[in-house]
Amino acid sequence: TKRDKHGNYFLEIGESSTLFTCHLDTACKDHNKVTHILEGNFIKSDGTTILGADDKAGMCVILYMIENKIPGTYYFFIGEEVGCIGSRKSAREEEFTIFDRLISFDSRGYNSVITHQMWSRCCSSEFSEALCKELNKSGLKYIPDNTGIVTDSASFMGIIPECTNLSVGYFNEHTLNEKQDIEFLKKLCESVIKVDWES
Repeated sequence: TKRDKHGNYFLEIGESSTLFTCHLDTACKDHNKVTHILEGNFIKSDGTTILGADDKAGMCVILYMIENKIPGTYYFFIGEEVGCIGSRKSAREEEFTIFDRLISFDSRGYNSVITHQMWSRCCSSEFSEALCKELNKSGLKYIPDNTGIVTDSASFMGIIPECTNLSVGYFNEHTLNEKQDIEFLKKLCESVIKVDWES
């Protein structure tokens, strides 16, 4: 991996016009040890700290894609939880205009392909529906979702034509009750490596 001048980490694999992103920080202000508890398909903390699945789950997906050598540029942004600091600074750089699509892995729940962020459209209906169709070939149930708020992909709206954010199976983010569905995360990892991202 390389580090850019803003403190973000990135890695390029092959020739691709797709940018995949997650963020390195969590909503925790303190550096505390997380004690994990498993309950069925879910992992959570013991209730004394947040879990940090937002966005450790997104990192897992991206690392799995890297391990499987899926072509793309992979960005690990800093400071998402405090105003998308790393992505906002990077979005000012000319080099990001080469990308046709950006996929962030940083939304709660099971089925969102985010089509709107910051009260504006971030990706087209054609793109969101095609992405849902590809992901759902693996048995997932993604649908276009216009209720997005903001994550790093929003920093590139107006710069990269198609920007979205995908559900990664966490719930109750930023709270002591945060939990992550591990089985869903595994299915998502297997699904994203089958998508022909360039088409």
